Amino acid sequence: MIKFFDVNFWIGSSDYWLSSDLYNDKEKQKDLLKIKEKLKDNDIRKVLVTNKLALNYDWDVGNGRLLNSKLSKIENLYYSFVLNPDIYFKYDINNYIKKAFQNKVRLFRVFPKKQLFYINDFYMEKIFDVLSEKKFPVMLDLKQFDITGAKYFDINVVETVLEKYQDMPVIMEASLKQCMFSRYFFPLLEKFENLYLEISGLLLYDQIELYVEKFGSDRLIFGTNYPNLPIEINTNRIILADISGEDKRNIAFNNLNNIIEGIEIG
Repeated sequence: MIKFFDVNFWIGSSDYWLSSDLYNDKEKQKDLLKIKEKLKDNDIRKVLVTNKLALNYDWDVGNGRLLNSKLSKIENLYYSFVLNPDIYFKYDINNYIKKAFQNKVRLFRVFPKKQLFYINDFYMEKIFDVLSEKKFPVMLDLKQFDITGAKYFDINVVETVLEKYQDMPVIMEASLKQCMFSRYFFPLLEKFENLYLEISGLLLYDQIELYVEKFGSDRLIFGTNYPNLPIEINTNRIILADISGEDKRNIAFNNLNNIIEGIEIG
């Protein structure tokens, strides 16, 4: 049996009850049990949860609601926070990251198009300096690099970030359409060992097998993108992949687990 560590699990507005005083503990426990059963049924042993409110409304409010939810009662559940340059003005960045880690945050995600900033913003660089020092992973969505609306993905900016912050693990999320154009990823994966590719967009026939053959299984990270996709699509994609059992275990669990365990918070 393959166990999974999901890097890309979302809760949304329908889950506001998790931090609402309008619902009693009994009602919350009932719905928490449903989440636990969904994870258990799909052999997801660890999970990183992101709040859609932090993406679509306000990063700080959404992150705070995530911490105040009852999700912490689920064993081996961790949080990912959405961040943008505003964090540098609102908080002391070192203390913010240290406190986040103490509160089970193990990943930061950035969405420059949605939240209107550049990935190589002056203050983002200061934030990345700290994250790189602590080997704290960051997850980027390639679609979010086109903030002009011109359908142009500035790969040079991605390369600059990877080059400058080589101690910072960078997990790249990409859609099926983007993954079809391997020229985006092959040169970067060949050049930078700190770059990983999240697999929920790798749905083409033999696509995971191709990446494993060319770069090995250590560069792929399991994610479901739930509830945008059914969990079973990506668990079955790994289970049925034409790769070795060791490669399956690396992608499903070991790679992300090693990144998380490599975080250095003094």
